[in-house]
Amino acid sequence: MLVFESAEQLLAEPDARRYLHVIILNALRDKATRLEIRATEDGGLLYYRIEDRDWELSPPPDELYPLLKPTVREVARLVSPERPDMTVHFGVPEGRYEPLEAGWLTYQLGGMWLDLFVRIDPREPFGFIQFDVDGVEAREFSEAAGEALAAYAALLAPETFEIPDEQDEESGQE
Repeated sequence: MLVFESAEQLLAEPDARRYLHVIILNALRDKATRLEIRATEDGGLLYYRIEDRDWELSPPPDELYPLLKPTVREVARLVSPERPDMTVHFGVPEGRYEPLEAGWLTYQLGGMWLDLFVRIDPREPFGFIQFDVDGVEAREFSEAAGEALAAYAALLAPETFEIPDEQDEESGQE
């Protein structure tokens, strides 16, 4: 389970968990129905699916990318199916069949709860992490997610989000 209580709590989270919070909050704010981190030779790629279109976003930081699968495994309830006995007749020599790990990640934002369906392709160094969001339930989260992200951004760069004093506005000073 991932719980967002406040921007201060988010700032105190380990880097990989904080990154998961931020990408999930962004996906909820933007009303995405899928969030996916795909593995490549150079690291990971981040995609959202909004209105049946995939959008590529900034990739996960190189130092965090290797920590994402273990972090998702920690915070989600996953079933790791047993690998059946089989012979693979194609692909890479000595290749193995790796079934997907699947389950749920409960996300709590304020008093609201949302279950995200999670799939992890365990193949290393490739594979993916995929979160599916039920669009009907997630719509309620959009505004709250935007507010949570704004509070977090204000905590990271307070000078950018300063509100001028009323006296300064009246006198025309900044």
